[in-house]
Amino acid sequence: MSLSSSSSCCKKGPGYASPLEAMQNGQQEKLIYVAMIPCQENQPDYLATIDVDPNSPNYQQVINRLYIPNLDNELHHFGWNACSSCHDDSNKQRRFIVLGGFKSSIIYIIDTANETKPSLYKTIDSSELKKLDLSAPHTVHCLGKSKIKLSL
Repeated sequence: MSLSSSSSCCKKGPGYASPLEAMQNGQQEKLIYVAMIPCQENQPDYLATIDVDPNSPNYQQVINRLYIPNLDNELHHFGWNACSSCHDDSNKQRRFIVLGGFKSSIIYIIDTANETKPSLYKTIDSSELKKLDLSAPHTVHCLGKSKIKLSL
């Protein structure tokens, strides 16, 4: 399926059909989310919201910290509930971050409905992974059709 250069992700779904389309039609991100691990013991990991809008008075600043409730997570690669795999589905939106704790084997679902102040939506305890004889969630991949692949 090819989309014309006049198509927009907002009319179709999250993401773009190709990297070229993203370069031609995409807008610069205004916020980014970065997983942060502590430098000292007994401090929680957090998800930093950073302003990357060059026209903002808060440019290049951490504008929010969502502290993770458990210690010793080692937050690792994370991904979205919907991405370019869903570019042709207008019912999908990039809203939830799926964030795994490499050491804790806990998976955190982060709601970004309030983009500047994300919140913890749900926690999937490590016992759920242990039931499958799995641990250490590593990388999240959106596969489209509301499916998410989690490399362990």
